[in-house]
Amino acid sequence: MEYTELADYPLPAGRLTEWVPRVDDDRWVPDPRGLSFTHQDHCERSAPGSWIGTVFEIHRRYDVEAVRATIIAYMGRHEAFRTKVRRDEESGSWLRYTAPTDAVHVLDRAHTETRTETQVFKHLHSWFGETVSPTAWPHFILATVEPDDAFRALSDGPGESFLLAFAADHSVMDAYSQIYAINEIDRLYAQALEGVDPELPEVGSYVDFSQSERALGNTLDSNHSAVRTWQDFLAVENGRFPGFPLPVAVDRPATDAPAAQSSISSWLLTSDQSDAFNSACRAAGYNMQAGILAALALTNTRLSGRTSLRTVMPMHTRDEQKWAASVGWYVGILPMEIQLGDARTFGEALESAAAAGTANKGLARMPYSKIAQILESTEIPRFVVSYIDLRFLPDAAQWQARKGRALRSNCHADDEVYFWVNRTLEGLNISARFPSSDVASTNVHRFITEFVSVLTAVIDSDTAADTVLTSLSHSVAVAAE
Repeated sequence: MEYTELADYPLPAGRLTEWVPRVDDDRWVPDPRGLSFTHQDHCERSAPGSWIGTVFEIHRRYDVEAVRATIIAYMGRHEAFRTKVRRDEESGSWLRYTAPTDAVHVLDRAHTETRTETQVFKHLHSWFGETVSPTAWPHFILATVEPDDAFRALSDGPGESFLLAFAADHSVMDAYSQIYAINEIDRLYAQALEGVDPELPEVGSYVDFSQSERALGNTLDSNHSAVRTWQDFLAVENGRFPGFPLPVAVDRPATDAPAAQSSISSWLLTSDQSDAFNSACRAAGYNMQAGILAALALTNTRLSGRTSLRTVMPMHTRDEQKWAASVGWYVGILPMEIQLGDARTFGEALESAAAAGTANKGLARMPYSKIAQILESTEIPRFVVSYIDLRFLPDAAQWQARKGRALRSNCHADDEVYFWVNRTLEGLNISARFPSSDVASTNVHRFITEFVSVLTAVIDSDTAADTVLTSLSHSVAVAAE
């Protein structure tokens, strides 16, 4: 499973249909449940054209009414899709409105002419970017593509299949939601088309979770330990979030808008190599997340000479079973500082990384957007590292055959670097976005190359924990601004 932009996905040529949810005006009901602080902050700061989504193949016969029934059933299961917000002009507060399950109907807009791969991409890229918004409903739209005969003849897929792609606003969806959707939508389609029991679990409502998160956030004040921890973390860089450890910033006139960021997706390790690296971590008494963080910290030391790696790490907040498969934005962030000190071996780095990972673990549940309000900070993260193990999600073994991929829209920023490291049944993948400049591209690619060398050094060593990995790699030079 890769996490990339739509431009990197091999879309088929074929017949395109847009699917647009609708709710009649009189079915929207005022809802007293508050927005999560993350949702509110997103509504106030989100850039136009920002969305996340998923694309995959459904290996069954295409049927218009079955697609419609599937979308209605999917939105019926998840209340996040059936809620909208608007800002009260007088008070400035955000008001929520929610529609019942039976209020949703779905319009199909079929394009009669066959479109080329490029035309399919251009249409979806434009439509998704112009339509999806945190303050406009629907904040979830879909498209299907029935491949033409020429494309189908060249592909190695089943005889009967079609592609489904959707875009959603981040306020109602996170990475787990994006990936769970493949299994859930496919099963709901099988039910609509063939009457197959989807065997899906009951799910809680993200709107209820948002209300509980808001109540939790309202208990925070300047004396709370979570607020003080974040204050101390940000104070190291004069109130700013830590940046990528190598030069990436782009110099441009203050009047110019940030450029669109570059994006890559790369497979770091095979499945067997991932298992071997995990075994090395387990043998030392730690999990693979600690191993990934340790390897990143060692990479930083080898390239920058610094013994401290500072970053921000997203963590899911699905702390009850009812949230496990629920669609919503169940994500908090942790301040992460890995102090290697005098550590020289992978085992010593593991110990430091594990300590950093557990030091502030409880902070993920504390809404950072509320903490930022208390600290009067408008800063946003600049260097973010995410690690997710996706091997055990439903139907994960079928993602490769279904050509499933999580999507994100293009981002504009001059100094942000994001790493998404995902362990799947196929191996270890990294997706990254970073500033579009020669210096940023050089340093991000070199960081990832050195990261792989650390991972493989552990795998190839007979005594992984004792492997000395802090020496500078002379083969890798650091590009400067």
